[in-house]
Amino acid sequence: PKKEVLDLGFWQDRQDEDMFGNSVSENPFVGVLRVKGFCWFGPSQWVGMLEDAWRHDTAMYMSHAGRHMSVNAAGKWWDTIPKENLPKFFDEGNEAELQRILREDFVTEEFGDRRQELVFIGVDIDEPAIRVALDECLLSADEMETYREDLANFRVASSTSN
Repeated sequence: PKKEVLDLGFWQDRQDEDMFGNSVSENPFVGVLRVKGFCWFGPSQWVGMLEDAWRHDTAMYMSHAGRHMSVNAAGKWWDTIPKENLPKFFDEGNEAELQRILREDFVTEEFGDRRQELVFIGVDIDEPAIRVALDECLLSADEMETYREDLANFRVASSTSN
């Protein structure tokens, strides 16, 4: 049988900028191999057809390894349960874990255990630059005040509709 010779070529595209126009060399996440932990995402819309108010009470779990990344609902924050009912969720003899959660995980009286808690694993990680990048994702003081107002309005509307 006759063999056909294929003329295959090779082409590689390399950019010095990411898809947002940022220099790859300035990316603070270069060297990060793995990220995992819990996140608190605020709703983008409290009411209406596309409401996602459930985000306020839902702990999200973020996992990043190499090219794979996911963010999934991990359950409710402990703060969504009245404190007097929390012991029901712990096996007998595990009261120390409940006390640890109340002492260490409840970071504010206002929002309970809702928080950002991520672990970064990698090589030559630039922790200060990563902290700056992550802090840019947080709400400003004015945005946080608006969040508090929206949450209060949502709670009033929810209590009157039941």
